[in-house]
Amino acid sequence: MVKHEKKTELLFLALFLRLLKTGGRAAVIVPDGVLFGSSNAHKELRKLLVEKQKLEAIISMPSGVFKPYAGVSTAVLIFTKTNSGGTDEVWFYDMKADGFSLDDKRSELNHAKHENDNIPDILKRWENRVAEKKNPRTAQSFTVPKVDIAANGYDLSINRYKEVVYQQEKLDPPQVILAELKDLERTIQKEMAELEAML
Repeated sequence: MVKHEKKTELLFLALFLRLLKTGGRAAVIVPDGVLFGSSNAHKELRKLLVEKQKLEAIISMPSGVFKPYAGVSTAVLIFTKTNSGGTDEVWFYDMKADGFSLDDKRSELNHAKHENDNIPDILKRWENRVAEKKNPRTAQSFTVPKVDIAANGYDLSINRYKEVVYQQEKLDPPQVILAELKDLERTIQKEMAELEAML
């Protein structure tokens, strides 16, 4: 598995795999570095999860979720020990909030707003993963086929697969902007003259 490794997060993940019985499932929180680290141990462990076990999901969490104790970005790996493979695709979820502020105080946020707490959405989408297969990679959750993951060197970072859509901003023509600047300059000159008159 992971031989002669000193990184504790990799050792713990390898220990979970070793202790699980075949058919056992685990949800393990790991630092983001486990998902994309370039050492041989990182790559070997990720390949093992994808090729020899059934990696089901990766939930990317924002940095600050474990503050004040740790500020690193983390993710939840959900997998089943099979020792014979079974990963066809991996479900990714890009969690933005957990209902608490992401600073050292971790104050509870207004739960009435959906964007302040993704946990109910994660649970709802997890139970309906089959429908999630249709989601584009620009969505908050989507699936990635195993072949794509293998082609990317078993990188499991959501940023490797999530597509960002840029909206083109419509700007006024230069003539309109220049006219607005001239109006603003006239207003400034007028107000400066009024200030000078007061002195």
